[in-house]
Amino acid sequence: MRIFLIEMHLRIYVAAIVVLAMSIPVSAHHGTSRYDLEKTVTLNGTVTGFDWGNPHCLVHLDVKGEKGELQHWTLELASPFTMSHVGWSRDSLMLGDMLTAETHPARNGLTIGISSTARSVMKFVVNGKPLSTQ
Repeated sequence: MRIFLIEMHLRIYVAAIVVLAMSIPVSAHHGTSRYDLEKTVTLNGTVTGFDWGNPHCLVHLDVKGEKGELQHWTLELASPFTMSHVGWSRDSLMLGDMLTAETHPARNGLTIGISSTARSVMKFVVNGKPLSTQ
């Protein structure tokens, strides 16, 4: 009986360690430290892709830079579940749509940004029509 209790406690201890180890990457995944949340840029361009999938929706956008060069931007949004609750769907953006979008750009200068959280979506105007932000 005593060996059984020791073995049971050991299994519970190991299971707790496994759950803790699995939760660390999940917590790190949702960080926003790579984005400059104090800075907002407005992008005007053409939608080249819209990924409606977990864990985050992604908007791919071609934008002309300040010097006229073509920049390929990727904007991170919340999950499809969250986006659908603010009125978006997999058909909200289509290839070739003209898009004006606000985003918080990457701190390191890469052409990526974050444009929504679990609570709100920044401004998106598609072909002159605003998309729902709340």
